[in-house]
Amino acid sequence: MKNSLTCHCGTESSSVFPQSPEKQTIKFFLILLLLPLCLSLSAQNTTSQDSVIKEKLKLANKLILANGHERAFQLYSECAAAGSGYAMNAIGILKQRGWGTEQDEVGSIQWFMQAAKAGYARAYYNLFNIYAKALGVEQNFVNAVNYLDTLQNTTLRSVALMWLGYYYYKGFGVVQNYETAVSYFLQAAEFNNADAFYFLGLCYRNGYGVEQNEAEAQYYLSRAVELGHYYSFEELQEETTEVIPQPQHIAMKSGNSETEKFQIPREYRKINRQNFKENVLGEYVGTIVMYDYSGKHIVNATELKIRFDDTQNGKIYGQWIEADTLFTDFEAILTDSTLQFLNTEYRHTERYSRHISKKWKFNNAVLEKTDTDSVSYLVGNIQQYDMKLKEPRKPLYISLQKSKVADNAGQQGKDFMITYPNPFDNEINILFSLENEQNVTLSVYGINGMLLDSQNLGILTAGKHNYLLTFSAPQGQYLLVLQKGNRKISNLIIKK
Repeated sequence: MKNSLTCHCGTESSSVFPQSPEKQTIKFFLILLLLPLCLSLSAQNTTSQDSVIKEKLKLANKLILANGHERAFQLYSECAAAGSGYAMNAIGILKQRGWGTEQDEVGSIQWFMQAAKAGYARAYYNLFNIYAKALGVEQNFVNAVNYLDTLQNTTLRSVALMWLGYYYYKGFGVVQNYETAVSYFLQAAEFNNADAFYFLGLCYRNGYGVEQNEAEAQYYLSRAVELGHYYSFEELQEETTEVIPQPQHIAMKSGNSETEKFQIPREYRKINRQNFKENVLGEYVGTIVMYDYSGKHIVNATELKIRFDDTQNGKIYGQWIEADTLFTDFEAILTDSTLQFLNTEYRHTERYSRHISKKWKFNNAVLEKTDTDSVSYLVGNIQQYDMKLKEPRKPLYISLQKSKVADNAGQQGKDFMITYPNPFDNEINILFSLENEQNVTLSVYGINGMLLDSQNLGILTAGKHNYLLTFSAPQGQYLLVLQKGNRKISNLIIKK
């Protein structure tokens, strides 16, 4: 499927449901976002045209199927001159594709606008798709959403409702809001829209805009499966939610302050720009954290290394390494607080594209560098772009420290402890893994080695564990020590 409008016979639907990943190489989201505009060239759409125009449109349809594009373009032009919105829309598509005429993506927009004014609803969908996918224009989700609003009053209402729900779900062109997304999905579901059932399943499974309810999730996902939605079937096989379960809260004190337990949600933190350029070379080790589209729920945390190897002529060169398995070299323009990546991409899978390695483009990073007497910390927001979907990826946050004192920050395999964000304000998330069932104790030490507080977490099962530590202490550096059995893992943490 190409990133352009399509012209073929048939009817328009909201999605294409592949039977298996092997038979369909494009994942559901791509299918959803590149929803093809089917140019259903049939006589029933032109009942208001005289018989001559009808015959010309029928002939043009046959010529399209037979690759007689030039003659088809001529016939559509004659019908458009007679006022046919249907033909105007067809000319827009042919100009988009360069079929029977010179390819002119920008010029096609005027034809779609004329078709829309003539009352042809599918032209509004084309205009939405043009701005959503940047087909000859700069990508503009606000314009795309405006055309979806117009589509609500047409025969394509169910499609518009589904897309509006999708955009509120992700926050493209609108203020991200799961509750509003659910409202649109429910309306689209009334039209038996399989995509809407799928997203309702995701919302109930993860607690997005509704109270988390696995039974409701199973119901909506099953409804989608009944309609042939493969990726709903795949989601039903998942044993866990997308969201990392909310951590258990623990609180510690500095030794002089009273313990206080804050119930602050773990949220994506935007980094303010500050001087980063000085003395950045070296290896940084830590974590990259992915949040959901609202920025309030962590969905993944992966070990990360960034090597800044060299600077030349205002550029910096290095290597990005995730979990010791994903590598990409990068070139970037270095400013006081940002990295502007240049043609940097990599491929990997994720929860919703397990069978297909997707391409991600690095855009910019806004970074904050903190230097102490013994260690440098680097935190920031990374912007990545999905090259298939043509849309921003979920929010990413990195928390790293310079590797000369980060012996424990990037341990691989089943034996690791990750702390983020670092530096932190009042709370810091602790994600660690146990290879076997063990007794675990968490302790905080001052930089002078004095024990400030310690809590025994009890005997924990093998696997990953997640805790949110509220630490009421003055600003400064502390050593967080996790003792599991006879082994200790320590991370240096900084409280702002």
